[in-house]
Amino acid sequence: MKVYVAGGMSGYPQSNFPAFYEAAESLRANGFDVVSPAELDDADTVRRALANEPAKQSWGDFLARDVKLLADTGIEGIVFLPGWEKSKGAKLEAFVGLLGNLKFFAYSKDSHVAYPVQRDDVLFCVYQEMRK
Repeated sequence: MKVYVAGGMSGYPQSNFPAFYEAAESLRANGFDVVSPAELDDADTVRRALANEPAKQSWGDFLARDVKLLADTGIEGIVFLPGWEKSKGAKLEAFVGLLGNLKFFAYSKDSHVAYPVQRDDVLFCVYQEMRK
């Protein structure tokens, strides 16, 4: 199954790249075909993220790329990193996943496994953001 890894990046040390790298590696070891936004950036963007320097691209630039990936590249599911519900970008990706009828999973750092998540739980998190 082709999955996209979603989670918070803005405001995290190293843009949370280490968590994305760990999840992608574990998911691949468990047979998933993984698309991770942390693995899509050019070398300068990665260097800046890992050095805690600001990116040259805007938040919107990254989100536009990622929404297009979710909509157009045959992704079948989204795997959420812990704390995803605090990320506006991850909630936007979840909304796109809801519209595209994708499957949802939660990644466990402890067991390195992706567990199924109910659509209603994802919808509730997105709905809570819209009520703010």
